[in-house]
Amino acid sequence: MKLKIFGKLTDIFNGNEYDLDSENVKSVSELKVKLFEKFPELKESTFLIIVNGVKANDSKIISIPSEIALLPPYSGG
Repeated sequence: MKLKIFGKLTDIFNGNEYDLDSENVKSVSELKVKLFEKFPELKESTFLIIVNGVKANDSKIISIPSEIALLPPYSGG
C-alpha cells in the first residue's frame, strides 16, 4: 500500500511517499495502528487521512487498490 505524505509529515516519513505492508489493514483505524507502531512520533501529530480523494474517518474501509494520503492540518483563504 503506497501512502502519499504531505507537509511537515514528510519529516517523520523521510519523504513524500511510503510503502506500507498492507497485510491486516482493512480500515483507517487499522492503518493508524500500523503507522503508530512504525512511527511513534506520529501520535503527537495532527493529520487527516484521505482515501480516494475523500476525508476518511476511522471506520472507513480501505479497498485495494486505493489512493491514500496523509495531510497535516491546513488553513487558507
